[in-house]
Amino acid sequence: MTRKKRMIVAVSVAVLTVTVVAALLLLRKKPAAFEPERVTKAVATEQGMAEFIKVKLFFLSETSAYMRPVQREVEVPEIREELYRKFVSLLLAGDSEHITPAPGGTQLRSLFYLDSKKMLVLDFNERLNRDFPSGSTAELQFIYFLVDNLCYNFREIEKVQFLVDGNESKTLSGHIDLENPFYPDFSWLKDE
Repeated sequence: MTRKKRMIVAVSVAVLTVTVVAALLLLRKKPAAFEPERVTKAVATEQGMAEFIKVKLFFLSETSAYMRPVQREVEVPEIREELYRKFVSLLLAGDSEHITPAPGGTQLRSLFYLDSKKMLVLDFNERLNRDFPSGSTAELQFIYFLVDNLCYNFREIEKVQFLVDGNESKTLSGHIDLENPFYPDFSWLKDE
């Protein structure tokens, strides 16, 4: 085989390889956005009826690299941001059979939704930075635990920004830059 033919074969193989890899990455199945199911229940209050939604909370487990779903019902308050607050509180409270990747004592100080940016801003207490374990994996697990759960359950949220004690924080434990908002990466989720 001549040198020219070998070069053509090598280039063809390289182009084919790049095309196959790109196609696999683009066609990778991601979970579709989940629309929480609305459930109306009678409760013993002056209002008589309260509206609830079914949500999927995804938690880490010791047996899988993916976050696994747990279904819960959350009462829908009049103010949408209060629903987000209840949802984040459920996430931080955890589940007895799964791992919550947040240091004990981590609390949400405040949150607000920027409709024009489709972004939710979460402000945590100082314990998040002070007690956070070291390592980029721990930081990524915490970030995508919150971002993926919020963006999966609430279509209007497209990205999440993190604050600590009311201020922008450079990192949680020195690895992942927190100065920009995070978009979801649903490859962390295993929807069963």
